[in-house]
Amino acid sequence: MISDEQVDFIAEEIRKANVKNEALRDDLIDHMCCLVEIDMDRGVPFDEAYQRAYHQTSPNGYGEIQQETVFLLNYNKIMNMKRLTYISGFTFTLSLTAGVFLKLLHFPGAPALLAIGMCGILFVFLPMLIVLRYKQLAVQVLSERLKWIFGVLSFVLFMVASWMKLTHLMGAGVMLGLSFFVFGFGFLPFLFFRMYKASIEKP
Repeated sequence: MISDEQVDFIAEEIRKANVKNEALRDDLIDHMCCLVEIDMDRGVPFDEAYQRAYHQTSPNGYGEIQQETVFLLNYNKIMNMKRLTYISGFTFTLSLTAGVFLKLLHFPGAPALLAIGMCGILFVFLPMLIVLRYKQLAVQVLSERLKWIFGVLSFVLFMVASWMKLTHLMGAGVMLGLSFFVFGFGFLPFLFFRMYKASIEKP
């Protein structure tokens, strides 16, 4: 029979995991207590019974259950957001590509397409992509978050430098050099570090 102290321990562990949905938290506590009690009735010590229940219910942490619950409750909104994000990314990238092509051939309309493409990527696509990735990045290791931060920063600097270069503004070379510096010494080290860690964890 599970004791009140053991129930309190389970409840506290779930609270520590920052499960904010009260109904989900109560359901988790009840579910964990039931699993633990079943094993304890078979003679399994509480600590071992709790670990078994934990790995059976949430091997990646209680927070993962909350993320999955939120995803299921907001599935349609999330899917629409994803569609809009990637459609906007494709549209603005296509505009940028067409603008560069027209610029190289000295055709009219190039500046407008370049402006639409760059501004769209910087102020529409990237913010939407960051919002989509934020929840996932919040629970990931620091090196993964830094990889994304430096990657986005170097891309933004490169886009700004490209615009300055195409419009013959001063400082384009400095901005371009800064973007390469952030990419080379900020993004790439964390990218290859994460690839190395992944190769070790999944041989």
